[in-house]
Amino acid sequence: MARKDNLPEVSINDLFTSGETARILVEFLEVEITSIVLLKGIYPPGAFERRKYMNLVVHSARHPELRDYILSAVSGLHPFIQKD
Repeated sequence: MARKDNLPEVSINDLFTSGETARILVEFLEVEITSIVLLKGIYPPGAFERRKYMNLVVHSARHPELRDYILSAVSGLHPFIQKD
């Protein structure tokens, strides 16, 4: 289908490399797992702080060991998400 504005069609594959897509997905998983841990009450609300991520207010673990644990869990998925 031809575009009326004469701009080339851009697919999602042209926007991000597989490595960038995998990195973004890992970052998203980190934010979401942190949110689940907070909302399920696994740790008290004081263990989290609000911060901005991609123009959204999200929660981040204040304690470095908790933050590192969540990050290491989702970072381990990176090679499985990234395709060659």
